[in-house]
Amino acid sequence: MHIHILGICGTFMTGIATLAQSLGHEVTGSDTNFYPPMSDHLENMKIEVTKHYRSSQLKNKPDQVIVGNIMTRGHEVIESLLDSNIPFTSGPQWLYENILREKYVIAVTGTHGKTTTTSMLSWILEDNNYCPSFLIGGAPRDFDSSARLTASKFFVIEGDEYDSAFFDKRPKFIHYHPKICIINNIEFDHADIYKDLKEIIFQFHQLIRLVPSNGKIIYNGNDKNTADLIDFGHWCNTESYGSHSDSEWKADFGSRDNIEIYHNDFDHYSSDWLLKGSYNKENALSAIIAANTIGISPDKSLDSLKRFSGVKRRFELLGNFNGLVIYDDFAHHPTSIKKTLDDIAELYPDKIISVSIELRSNTMRRGIHNDHLLRFMKPLKHVTFLSSSEIASKISSHNDFDDKTMHVFDSPNNLASHLLSEFSSDVVHVFLSNGDFMGAKEQVMSRLRKK
Repeated sequence: MHIHILGICGTFMTGIATLAQSLGHEVTGSDTNFYPPMSDHLENMKIEVTKHYRSSQLKNKPDQVIVGNIMTRGHEVIESLLDSNIPFTSGPQWLYENILREKYVIAVTGTHGKTTTTSMLSWILEDNNYCPSFLIGGAPRDFDSSARLTASKFFVIEGDEYDSAFFDKRPKFIHYHPKICIINNIEFDHADIYKDLKEIIFQFHQLIRLVPSNGKIIYNGNDKNTADLIDFGHWCNTESYGSHSDSEWKADFGSRDNIEIYHNDFDHYSSDWLLKGSYNKENALSAIIAANTIGISPDKSLDSLKRFSGVKRRFELLGNFNGLVIYDDFAHHPTSIKKTLDDIAELYPDKIISVSIELRSNTMRRGIHNDHLLRFMKPLKHVTFLSSSEIASKISSHNDFDDKTMHVFDSPNNLASHLLSEFSSDVVHVFLSNGDFMGAKEQVMSRLRKK
C-alpha cells in the first residue's frame, strides 16, 4: 500500500512514517519544515519528501493519506484531497487501527515530562529483554529512532493532548486505548485548542473512561489538578506517587546523587542517581511503577536507569567553552522553565545564569503566561526572548520588563550576535524552546566551536 503523510517532519508523524514502513508500506510525505533531526531520519529511511503543500503531490493517487494536525482547510493539497476519492485519516487513528489494537499499550501523558518518561520506560523494558515497540515525541539517545515496531506485545507511547487533525479535534491520546495510563501532571496549555484548564481536564477524564477495569492509572499525587481528576471518577486500579504522605509510592527528591523509593511504607529501594534535573526523579518514579505493573521489579528498573542516556534537547549539555557552559532544554511552559532554571542554579551555584527563550507555542505567543514568566525572570542578570515583532512589543511593554537585563529580538541573527557579545567565562546559558530558535542557536554553537 502507498501511504502519503502530510506534515511528515513532525516528531510524531515521522514516527508514524517509521512504523508504516516497518509494516511494509511504501511511504512518501510532504512538509515545509524539513530540518534535522527528523529530516535526517527520513532521508536515512529513503522516504521521498515533497517540500510544499501543493496538490501536485497527489497526482500518483496514494492508497491512503495520513493528515497531520498541522494541516488546515485552505491548504491547496487539503482542498484537492477533499475533492478526490482518496481515503484519508489522522495519524492517531491510523496508529490504533493498524498497530495499537493488538498491543498492550502503556501511554505516558501530562503537560510536562512525557518524552523523558516514555524514553525511560522504553529503555527499562528494552534493558530487561522485553524489546518493546514505542513512539516517542523526541530523540532518545538509547535508540536509533523515535519509533520502533517489534513482535513484543508491549507498546509504549507518548500520549499528547493536542488535537488529532483538522477533522478530528479529539486529543491524540483518545485513540490509544491504553492498558496502563501514566498522568504526570496537568496544567493549562495549547491555548489554540482549549479555552481553559477545565476543558483540558475534561479531555483527560475522557481518556480515563477508556482505561479498562483490568488496567491501571499511575498518577502524580503531588499535582492537585491530576489528583482532582482522579477524584472525578475512575473504573480501574490506581497507584499514586509523590512526596505526600498518602501517596502509595514515595521518593526522596532531596539528594542529587542518590534516589530512595518507598512503596506503601514497607518496600524500600535505593540506588545511585546519575541523571541531572529534579524532574527526572519524578519521571523515573512513574516509569518504575509502570514497569513494576508488568513484572519488572523496581530494583531492576533502577539498575537499568543507571545506563539511561537521556533524550536530546532535554536538559542537554551542549558544551563547556573555557568556562562558558551551554545547555539546551525543550521547556516552553513557565512551570517547566522554572524547574529547569532551579536545577541549573543548584548545579552551578557560582555562575551567572543567562537565558534565551523562544516564544513559539501558541500559548506562549498569546501572552497568557507573561505575568508568571516575567516574575521569576526578574532576578536573572541576562534574559533574551525571540519572537515576532508584534509579540516582542507586548513583552517589552509589560510592567515587569527591565530593558537592562531583558532583551527582545524578532531576528535570529540579531539574537545570536547579541549573545556572542555578552557571553563570558562565568556564565551558564540555557536555550529554552520547543523549536529551533530559527537557527540562532546553531549560529551561536558554530561560532563557539570555531573559537
